[in-house]
Amino acid sequence: MQQNAERFEFHGKTGEFFKIWIVNILLSIVTLGIYSAWAKVRSRQYFYSNTLLMKTPFNYLADPVKILKGRILVLVAFIIYTFSAIISPMLQLALLIIFLPLLPWVIIKALKFNMYNMAYRNIRFHFSAEYLKALWVFLGLPILVAFSLGLAYPYFIREQKKFIINHTSYGRSPFEMEASIGKFYSIFAKTVALLLLFGLLVSAFASGLDFLKEMLKEPSAMAGFMMIILLLFFPLYMMMYGYWYVNITNLVLSNTTLHQCQFNSDLKTTKICWLFFSNTLAIILSFGLLIPWAMIRTADYRISCLSLISENDLGAFIAGEAEHAGAIGEEIGDFMDIDLGL
Repeated sequence: MQQNAERFEFHGKTGEFFKIWIVNILLSIVTLGIYSAWAKVRSRQYFYSNTLLMKTPFNYLADPVKILKGRILVLVAFIIYTFSAIISPMLQLALLIIFLPLLPWVIIKALKFNMYNMAYRNIRFHFSAEYLKALWVFLGLPILVAFSLGLAYPYFIREQKKFIINHTSYGRSPFEMEASIGKFYSIFAKTVALLLLFGLLVSAFASGLDFLKEMLKEPSAMAGFMMIILLLFFPLYMMMYGYWYVNITNLVLSNTTLHQCQFNSDLKTTKICWLFFSNTLAIILSFGLLIPWAMIRTADYRISCLSLISENDLGAFIAGEAEHAGAIGEEIGDFMDIDLGL
């Protein structure tokens, strides 16, 4: 049977987004951060509306007031926790113990809010998950990673991705991610090997400069030497992180399905490494003014590398979801589903 591949498109422009970005910053400063909730919605609406599948854009429908409520809640909790140390360190510890079990609930509510406010062809996405499962993924597994000295990290990443994807649905159709744990460990092992190689290169460079030992006794010379090391480490780190990011992203997305549709991601490590490196350098040299340019070019590349493959008519599948949604009516968002900044 012939497969139909629909590639995602991104039509955002740096000039257009820069105007939104700079206004968002200025108004957020003038309003002491209150406008930041509206700024977030405006930014997301721009990126979503310029992301297209089958020539149709996505929509972001969040209410800024709910985002503002969530941020106020987080701010109040942070202030209480911070100043509790003045009263008693034991009180601060008690508040931390109380908050930690609430973290999975916070994550579920944030994911539910963000998914529900994302739509494609008037069909909303949904997220639904059990608290105990979230408790294991977001609290139990990090503890396991710590006790395993990092060896359980690939398992944690896989379970985290699987938890989010497998509890998300488009209309009534659930997403599923079934990438094997062995592939995660393979990427992890290669990344660690790359890190060790970089460490050896830096060490070899440093040891090769024995003749500078006397000169490096001077503080200014030592500072210059450390700057050279950092300049060497920066692109090496970008290469290592780019390798990890590309391979994990491709693995997760290319093993994700929706109904009878298969996603495919074909990001390239060299391209992502160059994007990360050049974006960071441009942002530093422009004192942050090129952040919109970096965001647009990164989104353009990431989205253009994503496609949806189906053996059946993708349009018919979406039409069926729309008919179902219209027949039963859209779920009314829970007023407690507020954006908590996650």
